[in-house]
Amino acid sequence: MKVVIYGTGKMAEFICYSFNNDSPHEVVAFCVDEAYVPEPGTTLLGLPILSFYQVSEQYPKEDYLMHIAIGRNSARESLYYKVKEAGYGFANYISSKANLWPDLIVGQNIFIDQCCDIQPFVKVGNNCMLIGARIGHHSTIGDNVLLSGNILAGNVTVGNNSFLGINSSVKEDVFIGNNNIIGAGVFVTKNTEEDVIISNPPTIQRIGDAKRFTLFHKTAQVL
Repeated sequence: MKVVIYGTGKMAEFICYSFNNDSPHEVVAFCVDEAYVPEPGTTLLGLPILSFYQVSEQYPKEDYLMHIAIGRNSARESLYYKVKEAGYGFANYISSKANLWPDLIVGQNIFIDQCCDIQPFVKVGNNCMLIGARIGHHSTIGDNVLLSGNILAGNVTVGNNSFLGINSSVKEDVFIGNNNIIGAGVFVTKNTEEDVIISNPPTIQRIGDAKRFTLFHKTAQVL
C-alpha cells in the first residue's frame, strides 16, 4: 500500500526510511499544514511536499494511507483526528528487527522501531511512537503516547498523551497518569497523578490545563 507521511522533520525522514526499507508500504509524498507548504517543486528525500488539501486531491483516501510522523504528542493527536475525520486509513510501522511476540495488540498510526523489546500480553493504543522501548508483560500503553529509550516492568499502565524520556524506568504494577512527562533518567516507583512533570532529580510539578501543551513542548527539551 502507498503511504503519505504527515510531517517533514527528522522524525518524518526516519519513519519514511523505515517504511521504504522494512515494510510492504511505499511512501509517495510528505504532507504539511497549509502555512508551511514550500515553493512548488520542493522535495524531501526525492518526494513532493504538499498541503493536506493537495494530498486529498492527488492521493485520495480510497487508494492511500497516511502516517502522522510528528513527535510532540499534542500535535500528533490533533493531526490524527484531522486525518481520521477526512476518511483516511493509517499505516502502521512495526520493525521486523524489533523483538516482539505474536499476541501484541496495537491500534492505528503506530511506529515501533528496531530497538524495541516487547514481552507478551502487551496492548498499545492509537497514535503511539515507541523508540527503543523495553516493555514488560501485561503492560498497557494508552493513546498518543511517546516512549523514548525507557524500560517498563511488568503490568505497567501508561496513560493517554504521556511522554517517557530516555533512560527512564517504571516499576512493576505502576500506573502512569494521563498527560505525564517523565524526564530522562527518572525511576518511577509508585502511581502518578494526571498532568504532572517528573524530572531528575525527582521533583513533581503540576501541569495547568491551559498551559499543558506549551509546558510539554518546552520541558521535554530540557529534562
